[in-house]
Amino acid sequence: MSILATIKDHSGRIYRGIQFLLVLSIAATALGAAGLVRDSSFTSALIVSMVATGLALLVLMYMRSSVVQRLRSAAAAEAEKHHFLTVDAMTGAMTRRYVLEALDERLGTLRSRREASLLLIDLDHFKQLNDTFGHQFGDLALAHLVKAAERVFADGVVGRLGGDEFAVIVPHGNLAVINKDARRLLDVMRAGKSHEGKIVPLSISIGVALAPAHASNTTELMLLADLALYESKAGGRGRVTVFDEEMLSDKRYRRLVERELRAAIYLGELDLHYQPIVDTDRSTFALEGLVRWRHPVRGLISPADFIPIAERSTLIDMLGEWVFRRACADIAHFPGRRISINVSGEQLKRDEIVTMCDRVLRETGRLAAEFIIEITETVATAATPEILKRLEVLRGLGFHIALDDFGTGHCGINYLKTLPIDSIKIDRSYISSLAHDQVAQIFVSALAQIARIQHVTIVAE
Repeated sequence: MSILATIKDHSGRIYRGIQFLLVLSIAATALGAAGLVRDSSFTSALIVSMVATGLALLVLMYMRSSVVQRLRSAAAAEAEKHHFLTVDAMTGAMTRRYVLEALDERLGTLRSRREASLLLIDLDHFKQLNDTFGHQFGDLALAHLVKAAERVFADGVVGRLGGDEFAVIVPHGNLAVINKDARRLLDVMRAGKSHEGKIVPLSISIGVALAPAHASNTTELMLLADLALYESKAGGRGRVTVFDEEMLSDKRYRRLVERELRAAIYLGELDLHYQPIVDTDRSTFALEGLVRWRHPVRGLISPADFIPIAERSTLIDMLGEWVFRRACADIAHFPGRRISINVSGEQLKRDEIVTMCDRVLRETGRLAAEFIIEITETVATAATPEILKRLEVLRGLGFHIALDDFGTGHCGINYLKTLPIDSIKIDRSYISSLAHDQVAQIFVSALAQIARIQHVTIVAE
């Protein structure tokens, strides 16, 4: 019995007792008055007593009604608060807190382990959906996912963990059924949702972990399902991946770094350091921006450790936008100079690099001509027609395109005729050996002559 129910029950008993005593008092007084009717003064007193007692009874009855009403209001408020804490207002899914408690309860104790399946679901390209169709459609897409998941997994619990990530707890560990239902959910989402008379296809990625087959407690099961979800996203999205023990090798570390890097972007742990690019007269005409991550616990983390991990997911897009926004903010301190930023080959595989650069320029009021976009020789040799087209578009916006680390890979002289570049940065290994290496001297001399013919600037690293 709840506290409110107990109070109601006790207050009812108290008031019923008071009512009984008052009625008994009135009855006794009435009998006394009937036996002593000749004594008029006493009779008057009895009448007054009866009236007063009656009024007291009315007041007590009113008080009881008021208290009961307040108790009912408090109970309604408590129920509303419980609903707020357990149901996500926007999507109708259960809240993160409720889901974790439900998973704890389902997994049981060490003595009474029960089977369960945990599915973590991500709505793919959610930011792009919001940017393209508006936040209202993004919210509707999330609600659509919840309703679809509730229909497909009718015996499960669907909850929202935050943002565009959801969880489904299914009370069995039948992997064949889980796979079948998960693929059915993929198909439902691919069918899309209507927006302004058109159908917008939606994509989700799903990671699955089973209890007790893979893990027997909530924390570990969430981690393993998260690793499986990461594999779905890294493998191209729009798919279902069941946890496999091979994922625990180096992927746990990569996933940890990815999470911490995402937090570092929001918490301001990144910084952009600048090194000068000088002209032949030793005057600085540009600066190269180099991202640095100063971790609060592990100290300075090398870009070589976190850039490749970021490139395995769309986190590289978030990192690239942070770098460009920071450069746009800092360039006001370097009048008359350009800032050079590195762009990953993974960024150039998607059209978002063009839309992001154009959007940031408009939002910050800067000009594309104030910036240099550097691509590595590895990117250049693997450039597809789509990547070359994006470089052409960026160049058309006004960006200066530079080829970095030339001479370290398989990028031949003939690439200089096809790549849309404005400058070449010769790798330092050639520059440092110029004084004593005849091959390096011939290579640099030939490259300088070709660059002059192509109207391409040479930068010695």
